[in-house]
Amino acid sequence: MKIPRKFGGYFGSWSSTLLTLFLLISAGGVWWWQQHSKDEEYDLSRIGSGRPVVVQVHDPTCVACRQLQRTVANLQVEFRADMDFLIADLSRPEGQAFANQQQVGSTTLIFFTQDGQRLGVLEGLQEPEFLRKVFGELRSSN
Repeated sequence: MKIPRKFGGYFGSWSSTLLTLFLLISAGGVWWWQQHSKDEEYDLSRIGSGRPVVVQVHDPTCVACRQLQRTVANLQVEFRADMDFLIADLSRPEGQAFANQQQVGSTTLIFFTQDGQRLGVLEGLQEPEFLRKVFGELRSSN
């Protein structure tokens, strides 16, 4: 039995429309999730909220800052279940205020306990294995 051209054309158009709609909704969901998770990275009010925190004081125009950010991002996979990783972005007023309050500059990591007590500061680029050890100690302090 031959399918009439009109029916096949209608069905093909309908499935294409549904597929396009699905892809658009999926892309929108991915975009929203990425924006939402990025906003959480900059929420410094999470310090002292019951989990240890690593804050990177970051200047987006600084090459060393971007290198440190990549190193920390690679290690987050191992530790993010037990601690939060936040960014004090010096190009944002709240990031600049935080850095001034903490009396630190860019390319800096600041470590906080789950109740918000400042444990220590590391300035400059750090080797991944050293940071892995420091993050492990912070996790153990929980």
